[in-house]
Amino acid sequence: MKKLLFLVVLAFFLISCKKENNNPSNLVDVKYINPGELFNCITCFSPSNLNNNGFVIKNENSYKEFADLLRIYPYNPNINCDTATLKPIDFSKYSLIGIFTSFGACDSINKSILINSNRTKITYNIIIKKYSGTCVSILGVSLNFALISKIPDDCTVDFNTKTE
Repeated sequence: MKKLLFLVVLAFFLISCKKENNNPSNLVDVKYINPGELFNCITCFSPSNLNNNGFVIKNENSYKEFADLLRIYPYNPNINCDTATLKPIDFSKYSLIGIFTSFGACDSINKSILINSNRTKITYNIIIKKYSGTCVSILGVSLNFALISKIPDDCTVDFNTKTE
């Protein structure tokens, strides 16, 4: 009888214990942003000063530094880029992530953002599928902006870009 009671209690514990699931899942509430939605003067900003490692912006100061890094001074004297700004983001609610990529005009781009269950790692995946047919050779560039829910300070962001 003691063995049966022990087996029943053991079975209860094994059934009731939940293994932590740390598999990544798609991040919800993602807004992919085009540069025109973020820059108030698109001719005053260029991605040419960025490295290709990706960026994670979690606060207003980093956002201002990012704007200064992207700011250019065009040859047109009628445009004053000193006053050009990026549109405001509420960093108490959101974080901005992105990575510079280049692609052909006929290529397709698939994006996904995954987060693990304990919110310590985000993975931003970008797959550029090269067009196999005949296409005009126009190079496109993108900063792949994504506005996401505020991420914790201890959360890391990995960027994976792949060309197929």
